Amino acid sequence: MRKNLYLVGAGDFGREMESWLVLLPGFNEEWNIVGYLDNRTTDILNTYPSDYSIVGIPETFNFTENDFVLLCVSSPVAKKRISSNLKGRVQFFTYIATNTIIGKFVKIGEGSIICPNVIISTNAIIEDFVTINLGSHIGHDCKIGKFSSIMANVDLGGHVRLGENIFMGTNSTIIPKIEIESDITIGAGAIVTRNLKKPGTYFGNPATLIKF
Repeated sequence: MRKNLYLVGAGDFGREMESWLVLLPGFNEEWNIVGYLDNRTTDILNTYPSDYSIVGIPETFNFTENDFVLLCVSSPVAKKRISSNLKGRVQFFTYIATNTIIGKFVKIGEGSIICPNVIISTNAIIEDFVTINLGSHIGHDCKIGKFSSIMANVDLGGHVRLGENIFMGTNSTIIPKIEIESDITIGAGAIVTRNLKKPGTYFGNPATLIKF
């Protein structure tokens, strides 16, 4: 019997995952995508074509033992909140694209998403509910903390350490041996050349804390 998979989050990333999932070998024989779970009041799928619909909201959905969920959410705060609500109620699906290049002794945590054309080098640790988007490069001996989101074409040098709830925008870069504390956002195209300790949003080259 095929297992049921629900995509949590019907936004842009959810619709991307709808496309990537079916590229896994044998996916359609083993899995049945039932639809999306999303708690927004408007049906955002009305604007875009999709093979599925929103079938419920994650906080109150009644799951069976044959059900799995994939968190298609890029916001670290939202991932942490949703996963906490779902834990113990349903099983989490971990997605790794077939064309990902993964070195030896890499660890990838529960509920993580590794998109196509990603490279993860030797001895990297990817903790639970981490998203690594298209074409990003994770250097050797890196560690990425829980709920973090790495957007497309990000480059992490070797021995980089990211705390929890990190968001890295498209085309941002961290040079080797840098440590980033938790709850930090790095803007698109930013280049991080020093350790970042204070929570907040950093932009530019070198990446600098933005004061609002």
